[in-house]
Amino acid sequence: MIFWDVDTQVDFISPQGKLCVPGAETIVPNLARLTACAQRHNLLVVASMDAHQPGDAEFAHYPPHCLVGTPGQVKIPETQLPRQAVLPSHPVDLPADLQAFDQIILEKQQFDVFTSPNTEPLLGRLGREAEFVLYGVVTEICVACAARGLLERGFRVRLVRDAVHHLDAARAHAVLSEIEALGGRSTTTEEVVSGASG
Repeated sequence: MIFWDVDTQVDFISPQGKLCVPGAETIVPNLARLTACAQRHNLLVVASMDAHQPGDAEFAHYPPHCLVGTPGQVKIPETQLPRQAVLPSHPVDLPADLQAFDQIILEKQQFDVFTSPNTEPLLGRLGREAEFVLYGVVTEICVACAARGLLERGFRVRLVRDAVHHLDAARAHAVLSEIEALGGRSTTTEEVVSGASG
């Protein structure tokens, strides 16, 4: 089991963030439980993270956010783990020993983590049998992109429905139905934590 944390960054989660998702702060306790569970059981966390530059195409649709080097770009404390490997949004060699890290961070400049040139090589190293526990923001945008991409590549996905948050409730509901139709499963934080302990 591998955790997949989508964009749990200050600009999205904090009420003071540049592109705050209203209500996202309500999932922070569950995000913290999942992070603690991963650390307690030595489960790898793959985390996508927006790493924008001024002029990125996304800013035609949304205000500037998660600019590299700004306080809003960092992950919230509740989803940070101590031993991190950061893979930037340009091709790099993966670390030789992924087990040396608690958290592999995939930086991206677009909604879809699969636009990062390092996502596919990382998945190749993690193996086809990996099952991903998926959570974060925004349900109907970046979470949906990650879920679709993983399912289309044949991976098993469990989406933690009480550890995601949306901008548009109707679109988010449709996405959850789509993910289940594609073979994904819905779960809760409690089920994940209890299952890891069992």
